[in-house]
Amino acid sequence: MKRPVRPVALLILTLCALYPGLSAVFQGLYPWVTGQEFALMGQTGTLATMAAKIGMPVWLPNIFKALVGLAFLGAVPGLWAGDGRAMPLAFLGAVGSLLLGPGPAVMGVIALICLTMFRETAQHQPA
Repeated sequence: MKRPVRPVALLILTLCALYPGLSAVFQGLYPWVTGQEFALMGQTGTLATMAAKIGMPVWLPNIFKALVGLAFLGAVPGLWAGDGRAMPLAFLGAVGSLLLGPGPAVMGVIALICLTMFRETAQHQPA
């Protein structure tokens, strides 16, 4: 079976996708479930603050967070199944997590390293 990423990189990628993926989906969908903005220690976050300064609608950063989280969480099972078509979705989730703050950005950088440096080639494939 031709895998898009090496198995060790898949394990690291899975761990990197759990934190930004789950937290972004939770924070992005939280306002629609509870009716109030998600805020840690009274702060809405850099993405929501930046959107308010630019004059964008307040719901747009929440949709962005939820889509980034869903992209990350949707891509990793596809990569585990060996489907190379999940690679663009994984890249989208990793690059999008760079905009979510310092914690998800670190995980996004590690995920981008796993996606680009640890690709499966013909010399790594078992016979």
